[in-house]
Amino acid sequence: MVNNFEIVFDSNEWEDSYNEPLDGVSQEYKFDLIIHSRKTDERIPVILLKGNSENKMRKVKEFIDMVPKNEFKRKIAIYSGVIGPEIKETVLKYGMKLYKKIIMNQGNMEKIIEVPGAQFFDDYGKEMEKGYEKIQRREKIFIVKEILELLKINDNINITKIIYKCNLNYRYAVTLLESLIKKGIVENIEYKNGVKYRMTGEGLKYLEQLQKLYGNKSP
Repeated sequence: MVNNFEIVFDSNEWEDSYNEPLDGVSQEYKFDLIIHSRKTDERIPVILLKGNSENKMRKVKEFIDMVPKNEFKRKIAIYSGVIGPEIKETVLKYGMKLYKKIIMNQGNMEKIIEVPGAQFFDDYGKEMEKGYEKIQRREKIFIVKEILELLKINDNINITKIIYKCNLNYRYAVTLLESLIKKGIVENIEYKNGVKYRMTGEGLKYLEQLQKLYGNKSP
C-alpha cells in the first residue's frame, strides 16, 4: 500500500535488514536498508536521504553509480526535510520512489522507518536509541473503530479489503473479527465466492459510542 507520503509493507510478506551486500552489486557498497519478500526472491533497496541538498544528492549519485538501473524492480528513497527539484528529477528518472517513511505493519504494532534518527519504543513505551526506526502500538480500540467505519460504508466486505483498507495483517485481522463476531458487533455471511463481513445493529450502536468518545476519524 502506498501514497506520496508513506509505503506500507505487511510483515507476514516482507522483512527488513540493514547494511547487507547483494548479488550483482559491489561488495564494498552497503545498502542502508533492504526490504525482503518472504514469498519470492524480490529485494527492494532503500537509501536514506538526510542533511542538506548537497549531501542528499551525493547519496543519490553514489547509489546510481553503484547499483545497475535494471537490477531491481523497485527502489526506494526515504527522506527528511526538503527535497529539491534536481533530486526529484534524478531519482524519478532512475526509477526510484520517494517517501517520508516506510511502515512495516505487524498487526496491532507497526515499525516506522524514517529519517533522521528516531526512537525505538518498547512494549512499555520506554524510549531506546535505535538508529532510524521506531515501533509504536496501534491501539486496538482505534483499529476496531476503523473496521466498523469501513463496514458502515461497505456492506458485505471480504477479509482482503479489510486488511488492505485498515493496514492489518491476515492473522491479526481474523482474530479481531472473530472477537467482534462473538460480541455480536459483526457478522459473517458465506457466499459462493467466499466469506464476507458486515456490521450488525449492535455494531452500529457501538460505533456511534466510539465516535462520540474519539471523534469521527481515527487519530
